[in-house]
Amino acid sequence: MTGQRQTSELDRRAFLAAVGGTATLAGCLSGSGDSGGNDRPALSDRTLRYGAVLPQSGALESAGQVLINGAELPVTELEAAGIAPDIEFAVRDSETTPTGAIDAAQSLIEEEFPAIVGAAASGSTLQMTQQATIPAEVVSCSPSATTPTLSILSDRGFSFRTAPVDSLQAVIVAQLATAEHGASSASTLYVQGDYGRQLSGAFSASFDGEILTQQSYSPESDSYSETLETVLRGDPDILFVVGYPDGGIPLLQTYYDEHENSEVLFISDGLIDGSVEENVDFHEDVYGVVPASVGPGQGNFVSMYTDEYGAEPGLFGSNTYDAAATILLANAAAGANDGAAIARQMRQVTVEGGTEIQPGNLAEGIERAGAGEEIHYRGAAGEIEFDENGDGGPVQYEYLTFTDSGREILGEQTPPEGSA
Repeated sequence: MTGQRQTSELDRRAFLAAVGGTATLAGCLSGSGDSGGNDRPALSDRTLRYGAVLPQSGALESAGQVLINGAELPVTELEAAGIAPDIEFAVRDSETTPTGAIDAAQSLIEEEFPAIVGAAASGSTLQMTQQATIPAEVVSCSPSATTPTLSILSDRGFSFRTAPVDSLQAVIVAQLATAEHGASSASTLYVQGDYGRQLSGAFSASFDGEILTQQSYSPESDSYSETLETVLRGDPDILFVVGYPDGGIPLLQTYYDEHENSEVLFISDGLIDGSVEENVDFHEDVYGVVPASVGPGQGNFVSMYTDEYGAEPGLFGSNTYDAAATILLANAAAGANDGAAIARQMRQVTVEGGTEIQPGNLAEGIERAGAGEEIHYRGAAGEIEFDENGDGGPVQYEYLTFTDSGREILGEQTPPEGSA
């Protein structure tokens, strides 16, 4: 989505003055969340601030609006509830590049935003966290970065995500390839960068058969014919293509025009996108898996999202809402727009033991957390419960195929214990 269109959308709802602008929502409750400790400011005297670094251009432009909507929806919900504190929210374009994400995060950091929803792509998130948010002691929570590398960062407790780790997707695709399609050989064709390399490697390690080729491709290539010819040598039973719409669309078009054979095609979650389906004429035997949104708050989230935006949320929309909601609850519990204080509360507001909070009663959670009470946020995408690496989110996947009438869900899959 272009910056110009995003500006008009946010102006329409009067939450943001422009892309990257801020929205201040005046509260009208009387401060029922006042005083949870001697030094805790009254909620009515506070402004909860958070930003978002999400794609409005680049390889994930087509998916970006769903993510931005998910990050913005808690603002809409809290305004409707007349929440006591003001909410200040700002969006910056990651451009779906590491440099763009770093620059976008630096812009928010310079404006003293203590927490950021994002980035979206794995490579962008890795660079943004290491070069911008962690050094500045700003919390980041990605809704869709799935690379295993994010789990092993030396992040000092500032990096979180509400998306599952790619190794889970890889295990399920590998199992389906043999159990459902009888495959004994496979090749992978993956986009250059951490997302593609890691997912290809994890699939290859999990596949109970022969891996013929692991071939990378550039999303900026002028032609994919030679690359496809290389990866299809040996006639693999399965071809697993990992990528994003930008680059993935012309690659798949070339595949169907020039190279399709008897192999079964699997595509990664990054290619299961409306723009891909609009531009690629999928034939028979194409499959994929995507994270399933199975949290206890999913029903409320979908209802709020469709009421506000006039369409059902797409992939990772619920994960984005969960990231933003968790950041806001942690901010309220922290009592200050301070990254280190918010980081300490990210796990506290998502563990069992406190009052259960779900999408739809986020305002109650803000009031209780701001008063120093224990709360337990239960998400839309899934139970969050961040581990020591900051990983949270669902571990169930939908197994699907593509027909003339759209996507058809064939079942739900859960990876075996210890797959991550």
